[in-house]
Amino acid sequence: MKFAYRFSGLLGTVYRRGNLSFTRDGSALISPVGNRISVFDLKNNKCETYPLATRLNIVCVGLSPDGSLAILIDEEGAALLVSLIGKCVIHHFYFHKPVHSVSFSPDGKKFVITKDNVALMYHAPGKKREFNAFVLDKTYYGPYDETTCIDWTDDSKCFAVGSKDMSTWVFGAERWANLIYYSLGGHKDVIVACFFEENSLDLYTISQDAALCVWQCDTELDGLKLRPPKDADREKNAEKSDEEFLEEPKGEEIHGKANPSEKETKDKVKYSRVAKYFFNKEGDFNNLTSAAYHKKTHLLVTGFASGIFHLHELPDFNLIHSLSISDQRIASVSINCTGDWIAFGCSGLGQLLVWEWQSESYVLKQQGHFNSMVSLAYSPDGQYIVTGGEDGKVKVWNTSSSFCFVTFTEHTSGVTAVTFTSNGYVILSASLDGTVRAFDLHRYRNFRTFTSPRPSQFSCLAVDSSGEIVSAGSQDSFEIFIWSMQSGRLLDILSGHEGPISSLSFNPMKSVLASASWDKTVKLWDMLDSWRTKETLILNSDGDMSYRHFKPEIRVTCLRFSPTGRSWAATTTEGLLIYSLDSGLIFDPFELDIDITPSNIHKTLHQKEYTMAIIMAFKLNEKKLIQEVIEAVPSNEVDVVCSSLPDLYVEKVLEFLASAFERSCHLEFYLIWAHKLLMLHGQKLKTSCEWNIYNIKYALAISQQRGMKRLAEETPVDEDDLDSDSDYLMQEAHKDNLSS
Repeated sequence: MKFAYRFSGLLGTVYRRGNLSFTRDGSALISPVGNRISVFDLKNNKCETYPLATRLNIVCVGLSPDGSLAILIDEEGAALLVSLIGKCVIHHFYFHKPVHSVSFSPDGKKFVITKDNVALMYHAPGKKREFNAFVLDKTYYGPYDETTCIDWTDDSKCFAVGSKDMSTWVFGAERWANLIYYSLGGHKDVIVACFFEENSLDLYTISQDAALCVWQCDTELDGLKLRPPKDADREKNAEKSDEEFLEEPKGEEIHGKANPSEKETKDKVKYSRVAKYFFNKEGDFNNLTSAAYHKKTHLLVTGFASGIFHLHELPDFNLIHSLSISDQRIASVSINCTGDWIAFGCSGLGQLLVWEWQSESYVLKQQGHFNSMVSLAYSPDGQYIVTGGEDGKVKVWNTSSSFCFVTFTEHTSGVTAVTFTSNGYVILSASLDGTVRAFDLHRYRNFRTFTSPRPSQFSCLAVDSSGEIVSAGSQDSFEIFIWSMQSGRLLDILSGHEGPISSLSFNPMKSVLASASWDKTVKLWDMLDSWRTKETLILNSDGDMSYRHFKPEIRVTCLRFSPTGRSWAATTTEGLLIYSLDSGLIFDPFELDIDITPSNIHKTLHQKEYTMAIIMAFKLNEKKLIQEVIEAVPSNEVDVVCSSLPDLYVEKVLEFLASAFERSCHLEFYLIWAHKLLMLHGQKLKTSCEWNIYNIKYALAISQQRGMKRLAEETPVDEDDLDSDSDYLMQEAHKDNLSS
C-alpha cells in the first residue's frame, strides 16, 4: 500500500521577513514564513500554511484588491502568482533582480514593483484569458538610488515611489497632460514609506531618521487631464519601432526630471511642503523601520528599531499611543480594513503580534524559536507537539490550530530532547544546562527538576511507559542517569559507554532500556536486574561527513511520526514541518477545462442543466460546490439526471454519496439518489465488481495451494475449513465491493 503524505502545516515559525498583509475582510493575516506563507485566521483562532513554496525566502507579498490573488517574490526576484482560493500556483515569473516592494492598484487592473532605481507597472492578471500573466505596461525612471516603497491614489490614477536617495516621485498610471514627474525632497535619510491622503493627491513621506513631511497638492484628482491622443500615439509609435529590434518589449519608458524648469512646471500640478514633524525627542536617535497608514481613520502607525511603535492622527500629528512590544526592530506593520487591528512583525525574534489599539489588547501574540529547533515529540493522541530549541525554550503546539499555547522558559541553555509521558499530561525536557525538567500541562508549571551529582550536559531523554522512571544521557561524562518521577531522587547512574550518549528508549512491554552512543554500540539495560547490561550490540557502519561536497540549505535535526500514524513532523532550520495523510481542502481537478469555473457552474445550474452542472462540479472537484449542485437538483428530476450521467461520473457520484451519508442531514434525499443510480447502473457496476471478485478468488486459490504445500508434511489439512474460510472471505470482499 502506498501512502501519500502531503505538506499540511508549518509550526515553530510565525514570521521571518517581508511585509505583512491583512486579507480583504480584515479577519485574517498573511505572514511570509521563510519560503512559504501562513494565513492566521484571527476570528477562528487557526493558522494554515499553504502547500506552495518559492525557492528562496519571500521578501514581498502583494494582494489583489478582491483578495483572490497574491504575488510572492523571493530574495532573487523570482515571483509566484498564487490563487488564495485554490491555494495553488498559477504562474511563475522572474524579475531578474531583487524586488523591494509590490503593490496592486485599488481597481485591480495594474500592479507596480520596484527594483533598482526604477518602478515597473504591469497589467494585472485579470479575468480575461491571456497567454502571459505578467505583461509590462510602463517603466518609470527618476530616482538615482534604489526604490523602497509604493502607494496608490484611491482612484488608481497615480502612484508614489520612495527612494534611498531621499526623494519621492509621483507618477501617473496614464499620461496626464498636467502632471510632470519630478522629485519631492525635504528629507535627510532613506524614504521608508509614502502615503496618499484619502481621495486626494496630498502626500505624506516618512524617512528613516524619523521625519514626516506633509505635502499639499494644488490639484484634485478630478483635475488631472489626459494627454491628447496625437502626442501619445506619436510617442508610442516611436517606441514600437525601437522595440522591433529587442528580444522582449520593455513597455513604454517614462523619464522624470529631478529639477524641471519654470517653463515646464507652468500650469502643471504642483506640490508644496506645508509641515515637517519629527517622531524622536530632541537628543534621541531611533531609526524608523516601518510604517502603515489607514486613510479612512487618518491613523498612522510607525515602528522603530528599538521595538517601540507610535500611533498618530494625521494631518495634525497628534500622538494617540506609544508602546514597546519587543526589544528587536519592528520589520513590518500592517492595518486591517476597519482600522481596528494592527499587525507587527519582528524578524529578529520571529515575533508576530496583532494589537487592537482601541481596547489596548492583543488579538494574537505568537513567537517561534528564534534559534534552531532541535527536538520534538507528539502527544499520545497526536493532538499536540512539543518542541525544544537552542534558545532554551520548550513550546507546546496545537496541531489543529497550529498555534503555540504555552511556552516554558526555565532552561538556561539549549534544549536537546523533549518527550510526553504516556498519559499526555506531563512533558519532560533535557538541556545542556544540566537539568531535566518536568512540566504540568494542567497548571502550566515546572513541578519537578532532576539534576546530576556533578554538572553534566544532557543530550537525550526517555521515560518508561508507566511514567515513573526518567532517564537522561550525558554527552560529556558518557553516563546515563535514572530518576524517580514521584520523588525526584536519583536512583542510579549507568556507566559503560565510551562516547556521548545519543539516544535512549524504553521497551514499552518489558523493563528494558536501550541506549545508543557515539562509541558505535547499543546497550540494553535490564531494569529488574539492578540495571545490569543485558546485551551490547556493535554498530559497524557510520556516515562519513567528509564525503559531503555541499552544505545543505535546510538542516533537519529531528523527525517523529504521530502515534496515530496519520502524520509525521520534522524540526528543520525552516521551522517545524508537518506532513499528513489528512489533506483537507486540496485543489485536485479532474479533466479540468478553462471554462470550468464556479461562476459558469452556477450559470449552468440556473439554466436547469443539472447533468452538465454535476459533471462540471466534479471536474472542478470542490466538495462544497459538488454538494451545492447535487442538493439543488429537484427530487422529481433525480431519475432523469441519473439516467443521463456518463458511467465515469456514476462512480464519482456514488463515492460522494457514501461520504455524504455520514455527515448530511438530508438522508432521504441522498437515499433517493443512491436508489436511482443503483437501479439504472447497477448491472454495469456489478460486472466491474465481479471482475474484482474473480481476481480475489484467484489470489485466494494461489495462497491456498502454497499453504497446503507447506503444511502437507507437518499436519493434515482440513480442506472443508479452508473452503469455508475462503467462502467467508469471498462474501466479505463482495460486500466491500458493493458498498464501494
